[in-house]
Amino acid sequence: MDRRFQFRRSTTCRIVLGDGVEAQLASLIGELEADHVMLVHDGVLKALAARLARAIGARSTLSVPGGEACKRLDVIGRLAADLSAAGATRGTALVGLGGGTITDLVGFLAATYMRGVPLVLCPTTTLAMCDAAIGGKNGVDVSGLKNMLGTIRQPDLVVADIAWLQSLPDELFREGLVEVVKKAAVLDAASFRRLEQLAPDLAARKPAAVAEVVEMAVMMKMDVVRADETETGRRRWLNFGHTIGHAIESLGAGTIRHGSAVAMGLAAECRAAGAAVPAAVTARIEALLHALGVATAMPRPVADAVRLWQFAQKDKKVRSGSVPMVVPATIGRGKVVELSAQNLARSLA
Repeated sequence: MDRRFQFRRSTTCRIVLGDGVEAQLASLIGELEADHVMLVHDGVLKALAARLARAIGARSTLSVPGGEACKRLDVIGRLAADLSAAGATRGTALVGLGGGTITDLVGFLAATYMRGVPLVLCPTTTLAMCDAAIGGKNGVDVSGLKNMLGTIRQPDLVVADIAWLQSLPDELFREGLVEVVKKAAVLDAASFRRLEQLAPDLAARKPAAVAEVVEMAVMMKMDVVRADETETGRRRWLNFGHTIGHAIESLGAGTIRHGSAVAMGLAAECRAAGAAVPAAVTARIEALLHALGVATAMPRPVADAVRLWQFAQKDKKVRSGSVPMVVPATIGRGKVVELSAQNLARSLA
């Protein structure tokens, strides 16, 4: 896959996806005609980062511990100071290498450093390839609340090599597939059926199935984002599972990964919506997640309706006290309903 996506309010985003596309990275970055390149990477990817830094001629390489804890303003400040000390200018292309927390962090840094520098994202997890690295959203957490500060700014280039997923532990591999289930459940019934067919091959991590599903995820999301970049309409449907899911993450304080929290959120939001989501729809979503090896039951420490509601009320989507969430009225079609303390409690009963 090698596609360019044009956006009305910002830039053109090029996405190159496939097995072995790492070999193209230097030439693809060269087309951006940047003054020089600097690389920010997850600290666990030292060998890959060193290899890519040599290939692209990176002037500087900065390491950050991955995970949600890195998405903080003090980390942004430190990285900005390091970039400045290394001579970064508005003509510097910033490359982010890692999972979703790294692409969020580096995306925010690139959007704000000197009011914006060229951005290249190299996602190395299924979660980042299928969702976090595409669409232009990025952000940092504040006071334990997810992505409370952020921007919408498309990367200039996303390069995703399926081979980078080979060393990913099973748990991290599976959690990225949750975002594909989410998209298909509210956007595309045919894609959902295809996921059901591919579930055994995906659970076995067969490369052809993985490549097909990552491309499926990219196309579903980019079709929505091109039409609604700033989330005034249909892009809100991509928040399915995230209203309760983000509350679970916040309450878990780093003990529950994003993909796992969203899987729990998908099931909980379907139940909280009551008659708006037919039981058969909820059952199909949970069955697909289970076939992929993803749990939907909340651990006891976060199955606390009162505390989850407190976090949900602080969600970015809240307007005039109303807490909206999107659920599938049928497979492939989303619907906005309101979350309340009462129906949240019902979903956990």
